[in-house]
Amino acid sequence: MNRDDQASGLKRNVVSITRMTVHNGPGIRTLILVKGCPLHCLWCSTPESQKPEPELAVFPAKCIHCGDCLTRCPQNAIKLNEDSLSIDRKSCNGCGKCVAVCYAEALKIIGRLMSVEELVDEVKKDILFIRKSGGGVTISGGEPLLETEFNLKLYRRFKEEGINIGVDSSGHVPWGNIEPLLGYIDFFLLDIKHMDPEKHKILTGVSNELILRNARSIADQNIPIYSRLPIIPGYNDSEENLRSTCQFALTLSSLVEVNLLPLHHLGKARYESLDRVYHIDGLPLIDQSVLENIMKLVNSYGLKCVIVG
Repeated sequence: MNRDDQASGLKRNVVSITRMTVHNGPGIRTLILVKGCPLHCLWCSTPESQKPEPELAVFPAKCIHCGDCLTRCPQNAIKLNEDSLSIDRKSCNGCGKCVAVCYAEALKIIGRLMSVEELVDEVKKDILFIRKSGGGVTISGGEPLLETEFNLKLYRRFKEEGINIGVDSSGHVPWGNIEPLLGYIDFFLLDIKHMDPEKHKILTGVSNELILRNARSIADQNIPIYSRLPIIPGYNDSEENLRSTCQFALTLSSLVEVNLLPLHHLGKARYESLDRVYHIDGLPLIDQSVLENIMKLVNSYGLKCVIVG
């Protein structure tokens, strides 16, 4: 950690660092997933990134029922019997003392405070692959644009190391969070989840007005945008919404392509580990032929379209 970073004490809660990703921008990329998001999308596959603070996740199938966690919990929040392990969420204060003795990893704290230099050092481990492939780092979440002071220091350090920066953002942040970073960001991955502001609020908890306004402003700065459209059957896959999305995409002068992100249920177990309800459990996956028809519709507007995942 350098002197400036030590003095400021700036850190960000990080969910994970994933290496060798190929679906988060050009080339081989290191993906940093941070905590904290103003949206709560019904289909979110990373619910552990929604809250800014660390959280205790529970994986009962891993539990060996040794009982060591019971003796360490100062709140008596752990319930353990022969065939189950659970947490009283109202009592748990997230201290993590139980995790320290859970060698089976049935209990895990999600979220680790990391400094700018710690994150830069982690990404530099992949520098040979990054440079060889024309890749870089992609910062996602959660919402990566929530902490501007931290981001300024982090992005500046990545640029000092010659690392390409991609930001995967919901776009639902004040323009003041984005503008100071524009000189460092090489491209944006922006989700356009629904074009109707009221339906967007039902699906995500917020209106889309700020998101669309920021997308236009970013395009005006000539920074490449990959517009990402999660395809959620019955929610945002109507022809009306798809055409409206394409018409909006045409207004973004720096648009590179439209990415279709088909629904998957890979995050279901994460909801269970956090004792949260997965609201779209049972929603059928979208058929490949339907996806291809959507791609043809997008192409008909003269837009490049890629199915991601």
